[in-house]
This record gives sequence, structure tokens and C-alpha cells, in this order.
Amino acid sequence: MEVAWHFSIVTYFMKGICRLCNKEQELRGSHIIPSFIFKWLKDSSGTDFIRYGRHPSLRVQDGIKSYLLCDGCEGLFNGWETEFANSIFHPCNEGKITSLSYRDWMLKFAVSVSWRVLNFIIDDKGLSGFPEALKEKVDDALARWRAFLMDEAPHPAQFEQHMFLLSSVESFSIKGVPSNINRYFLRTIDTDLVFGGDKVAYVYSKMCPIVLVGFVEMPHPERWKGTKIHVKKGIFGTRHYSLPSKFGEYILDRAKEAQKLERSISAKQKKKIKETYFKDKERGIKSESFKAMAADVELFGEDAVFEEEE
Repeated sequence: MEVAWHFSIVTYFMKGICRLCNKEQELRGSHIIPSFIFKWLKDSSGTDFIRYGRHPSLRVQDGIKSYLLCDGCEGLFNGWETEFANSIFHPCNEGKITSLSYRDWMLKFAVSVSWRVLNFIIDDKGLSGFPEALKEKVDDALARWRAFLMDEAPHPAQFEQHMFLLSSVESFSIKGVPSNINRYFLRTIDTDLVFGGDKVAYVYSKMCPIVLVGFVEMPHPERWKGTKIHVKKGIFGTRHYSLPSKFGEYILDRAKEAQKLERSISAKQKKKIKETYFKDKERGIKSESFKAMAADVELFGEDAVFEEEE
């Protein structure tokens, strides 16, 4: 089952102030997570549908949109998305993950995603529970990211962007790994705004196997090794990176949350999922979703995918 969080349906245009250029314009229903990622998720699935993360019994075709951008600014984002899709995302999903070079579009793309996700979460949920000091940092991050996207600042300053690639889990030595770990790592779209006390905050954007972290407040950025996106150029795809242990625990917690949602699917919907996969066996077996499920079955047994009904 594919899990993609935060979906809605919106009208295509409305009048308002563009969040990027600050001009009153016709605003587009802009994708928060770029649409090419959802298209790949659906095309590489064993079915023609994606399931809503918070309401997993529903099947949807696309990701969430929000009225953030005018047509011109949307076009600006689309240019960076095209470069990222062709040079990074699709090669990674085809197994070509060695020495993928990037230019200045990479950081623009990363900042644009973190900026969109942060705007959307604030609009959707607000900053309830955030310490006042971190609320100020959120405002600072949004302002700096916007300035960088508009070429009004040369770099994101301390609000760095870090990106890395997840791969299939073949074995593990730590406790508490959920039985959907490969499906979460390889096939799940997820977004979050995270804070710890009054000293750590970041934007989490998971685009199937690619994880993007936009720093809002990070007291020890040097603990993130091999993941920083540089301003002008760099190399992506290396497996030699190091992350803080707390962040590793956070990712496992997100996988466990996704597992809870999967398990909440009704017996009727579980039956439909099985029937859909078996309806076109050839497509199902060749799909990337089947490969992720098979990897979980290899680790945990058949109940990792379809638990027996009591």
C-alpha cells in the first residue's frame, strides 16, 4: 500500500497575494510536494491509486495543493523541479546513484520544497506548542528562504538544506524497527515540522526514498555529515553520510505512525487492495511497490504486508 500524507482537492485559481513575489495576482493551486513525485509513485505502483495517509481507506490520484504562488512564480519552481526530477530523482529510482552532479538549481529546489511545506503546515495547523524563541526562528527561516529564492540573498544562511537517499533495509541490529520499514523508506511521501525543546527545529520532507531536511534551528549542524546541499554545485548519491542518532529515532517513529495508519484500514478495503494486486499480476510483480513489500516480507514474514484477520 502506498502512503502519501496530507491530501486535498482545491480549485485551480483564486485572487490573492503571492507568497513569493508579494504581488496581488491570480494564485494557482500549487503542489506542496512536487507533482512528478506523485506521478512516479502511481506509475511505479501495482495499482493506479495512492492511498490517503490520514484516511487510508480513501484512494486518490494526486498530492495536496495550496494557494501560495502566482503563475510566474509557479513557473520558476517548475524549472528547478524539472532539473531535480531528471538529474536526481529518476536516476536514483533507477539505481543510478553514483556521483550524480548538481548545479545551483539543486539548492533552489530544496529551499522551494522546505519553504512550501513550512508555509502549508503553518496555514494548516499553526505553531501551537512551539516556544516563542522557535516561532521567531520559523519567521526568520521563511524570510531567508524567500529571499534566497528571489535572488535577494546569496545563500540560505544558517537555514541549511540537507538531503540524503534511503535504500532497502536487508538486515538490522537495533530494536523497534517496524515491519513496514521498506515501504516507508522507499514508497512513502511524508511532511512534518519538528521541534525539540527550544533548541532544535526543522522541516521534514520525505519524497519516497529521498529525504530533505530544512534547518530552522540546529545547534550542531556539524553532526550532519555528507548531506548538506551546496550553493553552486556538488555531488549527490553518496551512501557515506552520518546523521544524529535522534534523527534516526525520529524516522523510525514516522514509520511506526505510517504502520498504525495502514493497520487502521478496514477489512473490506484490505480485501480490495489484495484483489487489485491480483487483478494484474504481471504489473503487480514488476512494480516498485511489490519490491518494497517483498523486502518487508523477507525481513518479517508475510504478516508484515497482509496481517491475518482475527
